[in-house]
Amino acid sequence: MAIKNILIAYNGGEASDSALHLALQMAAKYDAHLTGIVAHGASSVTRNIPKWLSNAMRESITEITARRTEELAQKFRDQARDRIAEERLHWIDVREDPDRAVSDYSRLFDITVLGQYENLISADELVLHPDRIAYESGRPILVAPKNFRVPEINEKAIVAWDGRRTAARAFFDAMQILETKREVEIVTVGKPERSPVPKPIDLVTILARHNVEARHHFIPLSGSIADSILKFSDEMDAGLLVMGAYEHSKLSEDLFGGVTASVLRKTKLPLFLSH
Repeated sequence: MAIKNILIAYNGGEASDSALHLALQMAAKYDAHLTGIVAHGASSVTRNIPKWLSNAMRESITEITARRTEELAQKFRDQARDRIAEERLHWIDVREDPDRAVSDYSRLFDITVLGQYENLISADELVLHPDRIAYESGRPILVAPKNFRVPEINEKAIVAWDGRRTAARAFFDAMQILETKREVEIVTVGKPERSPVPKPIDLVTILARHNVEARHHFIPLSGSIADSILKFSDEMDAGLLVMGAYEHSKLSEDLFGGVTASVLRKTKLPLFLSH
């Protein structure tokens, strides 16, 4: 099944602009519809409005928020102009917690694209957390790094594979993308004899049956697992990294760190995640 419905979570930040750039490239490649969503909860300003403030001042603050989202809608359309047919471009404005709203809406789309985390100090009601959305949505997400502006999609993909549940989920969720790639490199950190992959069949064979040429690399640990995967991706000059998110509990990763959190923070290439 080809990608035909792409959701782009847009908040006007630098990383969000990178995500829109990537989403527009994907919409062109797959001849897909592109739906932008801006979700805005209560800002720190509105949450802390003193009770004594006049109704006129309260209304003024509300109007400023509404004006900001209208400006985002216009910025979204301006960047998309001449890059996608008007009938394939859509916009949703939701007054709700951003992470919750994007997670909910993402369940209706083939894939959701959003930017790497950034702290929007002057617009905290628009902040998105890719880690929470990957964990809560139940759908694949594609995270664009900040300053991502390649002129065309790089058609080499990396699949991070450890044989566990979330790796398998990401691998097959990404199949409709992997089937369109020129090259796919599978990477496992560790020695082949320690791989949990069943021996009579492997991922290279699975991909070959989807008419995808692939190779499986077993690489030594160099620093952390996240650093090893990212270093390999860089050496391969890849344009996409596919990996499972939060094989261990998200709470554990939030407290002690982990592969997903580290890759999300450090990646310089688009990151496809499924949980």
